[in-house]
Amino acid sequence: MAASSEFPGDGENETASRRKTALATGIALVIALGLLLLASFILLPGRSQANEFDSQINARLAELDVKPAAVELTSDKALHVRHAIVAGDFNTADRITADVLSHSRIENWRYYPFEDFIQDVSAGATPLFGRRLDEWVTKDHRSALPFLFRARYLYDAGWMTRGRGVAAKTDPGRMTAFADELKNALTDVNAAIDFNAHNPYSFNLKLRILHGFGMSPTYVAAFEQAIARYPAYYPLYEITLDALQPRWNGSVPEMYRFVDKYAGPAPQFSPLKLLYLSLYRHLLSTASMDCIAQEGNADKTAQCVGAYMQKTVQSGLEQQSQTALRLYDHTDKYEFGSEVYDIISDMLGSYGADAYSGAVLQLAAISMHSDTQLVEDKRTHNDYIVDELVAQSWHDKGFDDNEVAKRKEALADARSEKFPGEEERDIALAAIYEQLSQSASNQRQYVDEIAFEKAAVLLGVKWDENYICHGYYELKQYDEAVQSCSDAISSTDNAYARYWRGEAYNQSGRPQQALADLTNVAEADNYFSPYAAVDMTMIYFNHNDNQGAVRVLNKYTFLYDPYRTEKSQVAVAYNNRCYAYMQLGFLKKALDDCTQSLKYGSIPDAFRKEQELMRRLSTSQGGSAGTVSSSSTRSL
Repeated sequence: MAASSEFPGDGENETASRRKTALATGIALVIALGLLLLASFILLPGRSQANEFDSQINARLAELDVKPAAVELTSDKALHVRHAIVAGDFNTADRITADVLSHSRIENWRYYPFEDFIQDVSAGATPLFGRRLDEWVTKDHRSALPFLFRARYLYDAGWMTRGRGVAAKTDPGRMTAFADELKNALTDVNAAIDFNAHNPYSFNLKLRILHGFGMSPTYVAAFEQAIARYPAYYPLYEITLDALQPRWNGSVPEMYRFVDKYAGPAPQFSPLKLLYLSLYRHLLSTASMDCIAQEGNADKTAQCVGAYMQKTVQSGLEQQSQTALRLYDHTDKYEFGSEVYDIISDMLGSYGADAYSGAVLQLAAISMHSDTQLVEDKRTHNDYIVDELVAQSWHDKGFDDNEVAKRKEALADARSEKFPGEEERDIALAAIYEQLSQSASNQRQYVDEIAFEKAAVLLGVKWDENYICHGYYELKQYDEAVQSCSDAISSTDNAYARYWRGEAYNQSGRPQQALADLTNVAEADNYFSPYAAVDMTMIYFNHNDNQGAVRVLNKYTFLYDPYRTEKSQVAVAYNNRCYAYMQLGFLKKALDDCTQSLKYGSIPDAFRKEQELMRRLSTSQGGSAGTVSSSSTRSL
């Protein structure tokens, strides 16, 4: 199973042919709001300490006994294509893509490897990539591929603009921009289909794009067109079932009718039977979302979810779901595991639904001839997918040690598993190493974090290579952090590595290099953009450049948008601008910002500054300065 980034129709994790070792998954965001001394001195560890860390990391990596990848991964081919497109080398991009397409085929639950390939080509793409696609479309205006690549890029860009929140809590301007991006994506994917209707992924992407507008007659027509051409292509049915949820203008009865229509009459061991398990998943997700909004606390939410499921789970669905899980013995086990992982992982992530997701996990374990015990019975062999799901359930409950124990069992079981090929094996092992790296980061075990991620990189998987430079950063090995972040940036255009390189530059006394990296991150509109912008202001504050800090704070307006930025960060931004305006003598502007800061968070200094500013404005006399707030602690 490969790992990649995807924005589904509802902005949550999609059911795809492989797992995403999502950067934000499994890592709690901790924001420490406090006082930061404007003049701080950082003593860098000596070379001897760096050598000691290197020895520990190398010893840990040697213990893992990882053999380097012997085959070129699909993700590497995708990266070559992305770089070729950015360089304007469209012939190379076309040649590599044509080769991937020639080896792609519809399997039980995916079109492999092209689905993974195009996903990786677009992942983390920059506006420059988009401009190059415009050039390619102009140059080869009657070729399907440039239109398809641009449609995928616009789809991803649209969801990045929109964000992952529900529509009612998303800024209207972002929703408008999102709709515009999807309309352009739809135009392009239609052109790709017109030029070449023999690529099933084009129909997959068209449904995903239309999903963003909600269920409609246009969507229904597109679905019917797609399955008429590719009736055995499972993702077409899964995307549509997802789109029939109530939050997308569908309904529970429509979901049942859809699954009964297509999975009901299918042969006994048809992959379509898994739609019953997915229906159960979507009912659970709908219950969780509705109950969170209504109830708020965990116990009441769980009771609400229980009542919802009792009302909506029709007689026979649980039995049909169990029957679907028995496909394990009658289909390709690797493909089955990949698909079931996505479904049950979503269930485990449904808040207040533990009683139901846990029961399904137990049924899956039985069907896959495994168990969910913390300590595996050594007389039996678990499927590593079950180990991974059990590890996720322990993570969600906050038991880090249990999670790590199950991840290590997953690693041992995966090593003895039979895979379709070396690529699938390397990707599965690397995904577990990446999860272990994230777990080590959570527990501040930075030597292990680095070693586990280096193991994944040895296997050819570099999606989360930023964990290496983050680990070095936390160990205060700033030169090593800069070097490893630079490696990640050069190999995969890793935006998060650029953030940590900027932080390492800053901590090692190289503010100009830090500002260059942090500016890049702030303008990229990604998870770390608010943190990068705030950290840029801190650099200016630390150099007594209040004007520079104000320029940054006024430039990045997303800092004040609670739909885009977490409320605690909005409080930080207002508080910092309050301080800057106060220093510059703009007392009324400063007071307004301190008042706004207190609406979003309770930063102690903001209270003091607000009182001081009110006094100074009333007496027209000078006063003391306040302090500024740093992002301080950030997750990966």
